Amino acid sequence: MELSEKSFQILDALDRNEVFNQRQLAEHSGVSLSQVNYLLKRLFEKGLVKVRNFQKNPTKSVYLYLLTPKGLDAKSQVAVRFVKSRLREYNHLRNILTEELTSIERTSPVRIVFVGPLIVKDFVDSMIKEKDLNLVVVGHCNQWENLEGIDPKSFDMALLFDGNAEGVKKISGQLNIPKEKLTLLW
Repeated sequence: MELSEKSFQILDALDRNEVFNQRQLAEHSGVSLSQVNYLLKRLFEKGLVKVRNFQKNPTKSVYLYLLTPKGLDAKSQVAVRFVKSRLREYNHLRNILTEELTSIERTSPVRIVFVGPLIVKDFVDSMIKEKDLNLVVVGHCNQWENLEGIDPKSFDMALLFDGNAEGVKKISGQLNIPKEKLTLLW
């Protein structure tokens, strides 16, 4: 039985939380309310989720969404597939990044200012250390415009990964940084 990542998020949220309505399920799972409604119907049909009505409630409108044993089993199977898939993606990214950084190392810059999200900068930094590359991240900024506050003499290269569409020529012209010191990561 092939389940989507969103179905997994719903099953996981039901396994981890007491859920009394679809709005709560949407909040706990990170899936939109309309998608929760659609996917819950499919999960009910497959026998992965059940609803328990609280009989003692006078309005009979309080429900508890629960995983069935079959739902727990499906969640486990999807979790294994999901983790394996993410690890393959992660390893692929590591290989590509290693190739890029090794290529940069060959051009002999050592001091790098990383321009882009902090999480990617940390990833780059960890790969440099793991692969023992002769590169050092000496600075970081989220957007290329922030390079203006960094002395160009303090770095050999600005490694750009900020999704900029302006191009190296424009950045070089506006910030008076030689084009040779600006490199796109991808």
